[in-house]
Amino acid sequence: MSPTRRTQQSRREGTIGKLVASAIDCINELGYQGASVQIICQRAELSQGALFRHFATKNELMQLVYNSTIDLLFDRAAADLVALPADASDEDKMVCLMRSLVADVHYVVLMELMMAARTQPELSGLIARDGLRQRDRFIALLGTYFPRYAGNSEFVAMALTMMTTYHGMSLYRTMSREVEPSPLREQWLQNILRQELARLAKKGADTVNPVYDLASLPQA
Repeated sequence: MSPTRRTQQSRREGTIGKLVASAIDCINELGYQGASVQIICQRAELSQGALFRHFATKNELMQLVYNSTIDLLFDRAAADLVALPADASDEDKMVCLMRSLVADVHYVVLMELMMAARTQPELSGLIARDGLRQRDRFIALLGTYFPRYAGNSEFVAMALTMMTTYHGMSLYRTMSREVEPSPLREQWLQNILRQELARLAKKGADTVNPVYDLASLPQA
């Protein structure tokens, strides 16, 4: 690749990176509807023409924002897991994973885009192209940090159920302006988690659900 082409590519990547970062900030602060092209470009210190040179519509940018947000969210979760003490229990790791995935501005952005996709046909179609991205990143984290349970199909079902519960708690906390989740709810969830992990460890591997085949996914 010639130096000129490398410079052009670098400039293009820099512009797109600014637009994505600005869109994430705007959606987090103003919501999907409030994050207009004008405001996104103003905060990125770019012209609207710069946006439309790379994206035909606002929602094409939103597709990249959606994918980038998922990657940032799961990268943060992986970093939090790595930062745990080496002797951290599986229970501690699971709670860390759940909290990391819902205690980040990128989680708010992801929820905003998913809700907007319900009433925005173009956005819904664009996001649908990558509909398995979020699930696959989650399953890849499970395969990497919980290999002991990789052969047990119930483990993935349990983890997804726990994730749904934490999603609901986070949404309720956002709407009610609750600063922290109720200690009693957290304690109840951790008790259930401890019991289930002990049961699954004793049960061992069974038949892996082919929809969630951990071995077929890239490691986190």
